[in-house]
Amino acid sequence: MGQKVHPLGFRVGITQPHLSQWYASKRYYSQYVLEDNFIRTILLKKYKRANFSKIHISRKTDDHFEIVIHAQNLGILIGTKSEKSEKSEKSEKSEKFKLFQKQIKEFIFHYRQSEWNSKLRVVLHIFRCKTSASSIADFIVEHLERRVPYKVVFNLLKKHLQRQERQERQEHFDSALGIGMKIQISGRLNGAEIARQASIREGRLPLQTLQAHIDYHFQQAYTMYGILGVKVWVLKNVTTKTYKI
Repeated sequence: MGQKVHPLGFRVGITQPHLSQWYASKRYYSQYVLEDNFIRTILLKKYKRANFSKIHISRKTDDHFEIVIHAQNLGILIGTKSEKSEKSEKSEKSEKFKLFQKQIKEFIFHYRQSEWNSKLRVVLHIFRCKTSASSIADFIVEHLERRVPYKVVFNLLKKHLQRQERQERQEHFDSALGIGMKIQISGRLNGAEIARQASIREGRLPLQTLQAHIDYHFQQAYTMYGILGVKVWVLKNVTTKTYKI
């Protein structure tokens, strides 16, 4: 039987950095892991429409967080542009940014079951990312849950990615599709009695090449006829850059 390895865990320290970066003794290690997981889970739940790509969390001390968020729809997190002057636009953005920062602090205090503490510091960085494996999976799941046939979803996805590619070229981003891509949907496709797999593939996808920068995401679609699993692989580039573990 084939032995499957997670594409991101396989490349940690080579093309993939750790999503959590901190040092902890045995006493606090499990607490930090669960706290990081809680922050990511609640952000993905509360701000689902933001289309998060990655959430990096690093700590200097127990009360000092540095959170780097990569999302596609920044308007959901820090507001959209208005037709007002630049000064008022910047002040509005800063106010919404501070509100979002305060919301994250409230999530942390809620998890710790403690009262508001001025010592807690959250340094927040938010970046707009280009089309990623997670945003492609979100698009597929959204349509599958609306009972759109999977073959139609594949055609809609191709048109959607072509629009995204044109838009990102205008904004001086790289290609949305990368060098290669593979999508696999598993389960009772279109409500069939027997579960099966359907996949599409474009370009190359060297899963055994460690220097290949592959973006991977798995998500489940909850339909009337069962749960469908959606896996997306996107090859960004092949690099010689390595990350320190």
